Amino acid sequence: MKVTRLSDLVGQDPAIRLFRRALSAGKLAQTYLLVGPEGTGKETCVASLVREIFCENGEGCSGCRACQKLTRGVHPDFMILRPQGESIRIAQVRAAEEFLRFRPLEAPVRIVLVPEAERLTPEAANALLKSLEEPPAYAHFFLTAVSAEALLPTIVSRSQVVRFRPLPPALIEKILVERFGKNPEEARSLALLAEGSLGRALALSEKGLLEGLNRLIGVSRNPDPALKLRAAETLAQKREDLSELFYLVRLWLWYSFLWARGLCEFPKVFPEPAPAERALSLLDLAERLRQGLERYLNPELTLLLFILRLSEAFSGSP
Repeated sequence: MKVTRLSDLVGQDPAIRLFRRALSAGKLAQTYLLVGPEGTGKETCVASLVREIFCENGEGCSGCRACQKLTRGVHPDFMILRPQGESIRIAQVRAAEEFLRFRPLEAPVRIVLVPEAERLTPEAANALLKSLEEPPAYAHFFLTAVSAEALLPTIVSRSQVVRFRPLPPALIEKILVERFGKNPEEARSLALLAEGSLGRALALSEKGLLEGLNRLIGVSRNPDPALKLRAAETLAQKREDLSELFYLVRLWLWYSFLWARGLCEFPKVFPEPAPAERALSLLDLAERLRQGLERYLNPELTLLLFILRLSEAFSGSP
């Protein structure tokens, strides 16, 4: 089931009530900042809200011309400023300024969505601030971010902040089973690992990250150096997924540490636990390597280094 209306969004009732009141009163704020963990529905909420505002039937019907244009990403009154590479650049904000110079063509308002607003460059953030100070009456901005602290205080002060909370594991499990057809055991494990993020649970399932983790652990236990090198080469090809893979590695290590002390259930979707006495040092290494990848460390060599260190841990080498 695809979320197309605010009523389809679950687990964020305070945010939904806020937007419902604004729509009913006809008093939509000109700038909203949606903050909360990744994968908790911030961008989905904005997309659903835009669909309801633009829909020719007023309910996000998915069938009218406006809804179909939004689905195809070609509606002339809706613009999204996604990061280009690592950043949202000043040229993109300038394009949004030009977009807002003109009145709406088909919808009642014009809307600009800035997902991952913490990725605005300083120049882009200052340019956006000027747009937020005196926007035309028909213009509305929606920004999303993990935390308001990552943005200019002046941008935050000009925004109505809407907070999104981590989803309870039981709710994530229910959604995975009912909306995405996961079997209950897999859904339970994914919900346990997701840390309140439905988006992360889906990524773990659909991007093959669990398979990547199993491959990483499997080759670490194999004495063949060529196999380790080939695994590092293969995993490095999906560089865009490596941050999530190392997140999963860190979860595996943490659960290994806690499980060895009888403090938690060990997820069934994980490979065998890591050596408990080395789990914390490997945890620290995994985080340092994840941060290094964000600073453009060679992904293949990074993965190979971790595989070798993990192999030493399994073999009991000092």
